Amino acid sequence: MTTSEIETFLAICQHKTVSRAAESLYITQSSLSIRLKALEKKLGGVLFYRRKGSRQMILTAAGRQFYALSTQYEALLKQMLQVCQEVPASLRVSSLNSVDTFLLPAVYTRFSQRYPEIKLEIQDMDRQAASISIQNGDTDLAFTSGKNTCEGIRETPVFIEPMVLICSDIGLQGPVRKEDLSVDNEVYIGWSQQFSHWHLQTFGDVHPRLTVSIMPHLQQFVARKGFWSIVPISVAIGLAKNCPIRQIDTAFPLPTREMSILSAADVPDNAATLAFYECLREALTAYPQIEVVI
Repeated sequence: MTTSEIETFLAICQHKTVSRAAESLYITQSSLSIRLKALEKKLGGVLFYRRKGSRQMILTAAGRQFYALSTQYEALLKQMLQVCQEVPASLRVSSLNSVDTFLLPAVYTRFSQRYPEIKLEIQDMDRQAASISIQNGDTDLAFTSGKNTCEGIRETPVFIEPMVLICSDIGLQGPVRKEDLSVDNEVYIGWSQQFSHWHLQTFGDVHPRLTVSIMPHLQQFVARKGFWSIVPISVAIGLAKNCPIRQIDTAFPLPTREMSILSAADVPDNAATLAFYECLREALTAYPQIEVVI
């Protein structure tokens, strides 16, 4: 069984219903149900039952026994993370704007709730600035795309996500050919050097009329009629919650976005960074389209 499965069980115990438990974990109800079924399958029994006409989840006799063990496990896990060293007073995390806007808030919330004794400092830097900050000892972890070229920096692959075509209503039906898309109507973001190279190979040496770098500007323009953009799936899902956009299939291949975490090469992972990685892996389970490699 996994830590996320036990966390799911404890969330249901605390919030009593599947909907409120899923909301507290920043995952869908279906994802929560899958975790619970996987846990019960491993245990070989049922942990909850529902009274007829009620949504409230009630512990079975086995569930009550497992609850006592789960709370012990949660406390033991924190102690295990502190075996080799004291937990640092703070963790300084830097990220690209797109990841910081849509993916990491759930990780930050999970981390701060589970480890309130650790001060979390959130920064916003591009790859070059983050690398310099790590070298100077001012940043512990930095989320970035592309390849690191700075000495003294360790690069840890985190996840790979597909990119998708999104737009407001421009009258297109998928699969869309690249010839059907006017670059004059593109909202362009240079996600990485690899993406820029792909864009050049696909659409030629043209310069989009509209280039943005932060998510509020992307949301503002891509929701306007006639505009389109190619974005990572996590960004598409996040944007769709706040503006009327839709994904459209393409007749041509789209690239992926590969994200990594940068850290100081001569500083081993400590209890705080290991705890953050665990929260990150759990949060990424809400995105089945993303391949987690950390």
